[in-house]
Amino acid sequence: MRDTQGFVSANCLDFTDDSAKTVDMGTKYEVAISTGNDGTYGAFKVTKITVNPKYDAKSFANNLAVVEFENGGRSAFTNYVASWRPDWKDLYFTRRTLNNANNNGWNAPIITAYSSSSDSSSCTQANKLFGSNQDDFLCNQLSVTSIFNSSCEIPYGSVYGVDDPNIAIAALYSHSAVHGENNFCGNNKVYNYYTVLAKYMLWAMDVVGRATPVYHSNSTDYKEPSDPNYSMTIPSSSDTDNVVVVGGDVYHLKTKSNEKPSTTELGGIADVTESSSPSSSSEASASNKDSKGLSTAGILGIVFGLLALLLLIGWFVRRKLRQKNIDLSERVRRWLFDRDVNMNNYNDNSARPPSYITNVSDKGAGNNWVNLMDDTGKNGYPKYNVNNREYYR
Repeated sequence: MRDTQGFVSANCLDFTDDSAKTVDMGTKYEVAISTGNDGTYGAFKVTKITVNPKYDAKSFANNLAVVEFENGGRSAFTNYVASWRPDWKDLYFTRRTLNNANNNGWNAPIITAYSSSSDSSSCTQANKLFGSNQDDFLCNQLSVTSIFNSSCEIPYGSVYGVDDPNIAIAALYSHSAVHGENNFCGNNKVYNYYTVLAKYMLWAMDVVGRATPVYHSNSTDYKEPSDPNYSMTIPSSSDTDNVVVVGGDVYHLKTKSNEKPSTTELGGIADVTESSSPSSSSEASASNKDSKGLSTAGILGIVFGLLALLLLIGWFVRRKLRQKNIDLSERVRRWLFDRDVNMNNYNDNSARPPSYITNVSDKGAGNNWVNLMDDTGKNGYPKYNVNNREYYR
């Protein structure tokens, strides 16, 4: 939204409780911000996280949080949120990645233009939450190759609504419905769901204590959101036969053939971690008819069983105490944000997909868009009418 505030998906956070009500601030959270194509604005420490109070960790309803972060004293900027679906003549599905996490070097964005907002019938069959809240989601099977696993296709991260020549962020990736077993990679029946931000703008305004920047065309049919406590309709059961719902850090999902043991369960996904399974040597020994062999196998089985139990207890204790004892250098969650316009030199840097941005040196709406960014917003947060479009600050 601004140089110190932004939206993220709540299921990308670590929580200290299973109900996902308390964020684990033992994890080091950062925000990396681009200046358009491959330039960097910087990486900054997150200072506050507010999860939407209606977030449901089982179904991924209302899957949003507002993060507030430092900006290192850099110049302020504003990112507008596309707030009205009828404006969106096209949708740009975008995936941003870093090529160097140490110096925050950015890869060029991967962008796919897509005119349809949702593949309604198939998306509804795969996910009950979508079926009850179609206006709050975008859904399709679009995917992009993971930078960590060339054999795995993952969802896009964000979606821009296009009201040519203007582009504004419209939705964030929420979750995916995977048909069959949890074989996310290499599965041709994966449906990806993106949370539309529009109805959550009043809630975000209450969180940050200032007006949130939205964009929509100047249409008499437009109605502003009016409920800061808006919630999706949460289904009584999120389960769908033969479908697994996953979300969060999709980079760590593995194919069935090379899948590491994981904490993934229906309705959510946590970090994928390597673990050791108990040795099978006791089973091999048990097949020996010799009574001495059976005795040895029994002893080994007891020893390995106790070790496994101790490891399990240690894992639970560590999880409960992680917030107090964690080494912050071990766990880092980093979100990648784009900025709409660099006001100091807007011809060079724009976070709107560079292949499609209007040349701001031309006359017309593109130029007016940028000029609005320089307005100081006197008299509160006024509404502007420019070329039959409305802008809010």
